[in-house]
Amino acid sequence: MEVNFEQILQQSNKVKNYIKSDIAELPSDRLNWKISDKKWSAIEVVSHLNRVYEKYLDNFEIAISGAPKLPNGQFLESQHTIIGRMSIYAMKPKGKKRRFKMKTFDFFNPITEPDKMHETLDLFLKNKETFNELIKRARSKNLKDIKIPTALGQKVRFYVPECFQFILAHEDRHLVQIAEAVEKAH
Repeated sequence: MEVNFEQILQQSNKVKNYIKSDIAELPSDRLNWKISDKKWSAIEVVSHLNRVYEKYLDNFEIAISGAPKLPNGQFLESQHTIIGRMSIYAMKPKGKKRRFKMKTFDFFNPITEPDKMHETLDLFLKNKETFNELIKRARSKNLKDIKIPTALGQKVRFYVPECFQFILAHEDRHLVQIAEAVEKAH
């Protein structure tokens, strides 16, 4: 089956548009509100997503830059690792519920400063634009058999298109969390 980069890009733009249109304009008290001390606020979730991008964007850049161009008229066949498929499934929410509770790695914990909320949101939108540009560039590259390391390091690696899908499933998971936080904010 062919990798559908257009679908991946559309899904990424959906996330970007949600943050830009529905979240970025909210007042600071709603962005900072927490359901409980053990749950993240909406802005903390966005900060967490920025931390994830810090880890992955360079890996995507290296893989895509180093890949040869696809010959005209050819397309990239979809490839998946078993761990990649399981990870994408585990990350994707089921409706408005996250399938599994997961604790994040410490290096992905949010870093937020109340007076820098707009910078956090702006950084997310900038990271999202970079991510989208990488997806566009990947369309013309022969990424067959090219894997990039995950947050677990070199031992667990995903094929590039699979990693795009993983990042998007991860974002979808956290959009549920953001929506819950802002809906319950008073």
